[in-house]
Amino acid sequence: INKLGFDNQFKSIVKAVNYNADNVSELKEESSELSTAVGFLTKIALYKSNNNQGHFLTPKMLLRYAPGSMRTVSSGTRLKYANLFDLNKINEIDVIESGLSTSIGFDYTNNTLDMDGNIQKEKGSFSVGQVISEKENSNIPSKTSLDQRFSDIVGQSKYNFTDDLQVKYNFSIDQNYSNFNYNELGLDLKLNNTKFNISYLEEKNHIGNQEYVKTGLDLEINDSNTLSFSTKRNILSSSAEFYNLSYNYINDCLKAGIVFRREFY
Repeated sequence: INKLGFDNQFKSIVKAVNYNADNVSELKEESSELSTAVGFLTKIALYKSNNNQGHFLTPKMLLRYAPGSMRTVSSGTRLKYANLFDLNKINEIDVIESGLSTSIGFDYTNNTLDMDGNIQKEKGSFSVGQVISEKENSNIPSKTSLDQRFSDIVGQSKYNFTDDLQVKYNFSIDQNYSNFNYNELGLDLKLNNTKFNISYLEEKNHIGNQEYVKTGLDLEINDSNTLSFSTKRNILSSSAEFYNLSYNYINDCLKAGIVFRREFY
């Protein structure tokens, strides 16, 4: 942390991959590959208090460079705010995305403060960011939007109405700000020893084609025994995809459980 208050970090990652492959079109029969990426992450924490409210704003920037080229991959993790400042955003075990790019974004949180100015609890938060690359990279799957110079704008937010009621919303917007490619809205409710959650997810365009509702219920019988039920329903096909029923036993050194799962095809 320098005198101006900037928190600076140097990051690096190295992957050494050795493999033998047979009849795989995108791989050689035998190869040894070495890939690396380096980055410089900087952020500054800004703070403002008003009565019993504390406002925290943290702008961030990651400058990242990975030399060389990369193999074409057909899968990869969807870009979201949680991996926006990672060196390996597609999260493939044997590949690092190549090229020069910058990740920019910010975190904002609103907290309730006590009389001494200490944080009592978090009321809400909002985070948003985007990746800007030097050039397009067709070796990266379009689902991630990292194949474009300007990625999707990704973000996450949550708001705590009470200690027992929380709403969360994650999103991905096209670079031209005209289309939502990903929406995930969730609600968590806790009543005594019962937890209930429901979430709605929608994927469109290059991310996918899904729309479903997922619900879950957790019942804490006592400190060691928990019963859980969850289900997922596909809205596009108007059909259930699975039912899960599970029982867990937990103590200080052991967790054991049994699950019954029914899937529909």
